[in-house]
Amino acid sequence: MTTELNAAALLEWFDREKRDFPWSREKTPYRVWISEIMLQQTVASTVIPYFEKWCRDYPGISDLSETPIEEAMSRWEGLGYYSRCRNIHKAAGYLMEKCNGVLPSDYEGLRLVPGIGDYTARAILSIAYGKPYPVLDANVRRILQRLEGRKDWKKADDGRVLKELEKIIPVNRPGDFNEAMMQLGQQICSTGSPLCGQCPLSANCRALEQGITAEIPAKKVKKIKMSEKTVLLFHSEGKILMRKKKKGLFHDLWLLPTVEEDSCERMKRINSEWSFLNTQLLTQRNHFYTDNKDTLSPCLITSEEIDLSHMTPGDDDTYEHKWIEVSELDKYPCPSVYRKILDEVIEYLQP
Repeated sequence: MTTELNAAALLEWFDREKRDFPWSREKTPYRVWISEIMLQQTVASTVIPYFEKWCRDYPGISDLSETPIEEAMSRWEGLGYYSRCRNIHKAAGYLMEKCNGVLPSDYEGLRLVPGIGDYTARAILSIAYGKPYPVLDANVRRILQRLEGRKDWKKADDGRVLKELEKIIPVNRPGDFNEAMMQLGQQICSTGSPLCGQCPLSANCRALEQGITAEIPAKKVKKIKMSEKTVLLFHSEGKILMRKKKKGLFHDLWLLPTVEEDSCERMKRINSEWSFLNTQLLTQRNHFYTDNKDTLSPCLITSEEIDLSHMTPGDDDTYEHKWIEVSELDKYPCPSVYRKILDEVIEYLQP
């Protein structure tokens, strides 16, 4: 049972082993909120520089609400899962309009804020406001599953353990308790090689007692959808043709036109059909996102005889097209793999 979790031993361990993160030094509701969103599906070491720069550029909710979404997306570039940034930006506007620029200090009010779900609301309430709301993320769930020795875990178990955690979370240190559980899951009770000998909760761990720690949680096999694409970099008069996604995956990000065709075949067609163009293959790159892997073959297509920048494709419901000065490319937010392609283009085009 989760109620057997030794909160005192956990906090004693945390007082010794607590890691120093920028978001741990000043636990304002705003900083806790931003850090928790950034840390979703992203490791702490990656988040640190982004968090520090974000809080320098946007020290408060009002600063963020006054920032154009494109600028905020540029600051987020490289963190991935860009819907998080869109939700934060949308939430800032909501908070200014509905909450006087302050994050609510109650659960119901926080859940009304765009992008704040159950976990984030509980983290803000416990860490920033000192209220006894336990959190349940993948790290905490793994600890509890091993403590109970359960190989299978159902959705109903989430509600059950949250109620049990509410009985043992220290009312005087709820934030520390939650942070301790999260750090324990990341550092000690990890997925691959748990360090059971260093765990403050090992005395009551049924998985350790039964020798089934490595089997919990059960491993899920992900199916990766793979595709090959040729990235078309049309270059003319010092400009590159790009397109902004209007909806769906990569919404509000600038991309390059692509075709799902073998790059060699594409090159042959371009050279035969458009003989006035100069073509150059660039470094092939892999783009991993959600459950996808795209192998991207960038092809730089330059016209010296005809100004292609007057030939802009028509916009539709999905894309907005624009010719962008090479010197201005860094101002347009795009997925990190496209940024690497553009950086290579800039270097290639330098005299």
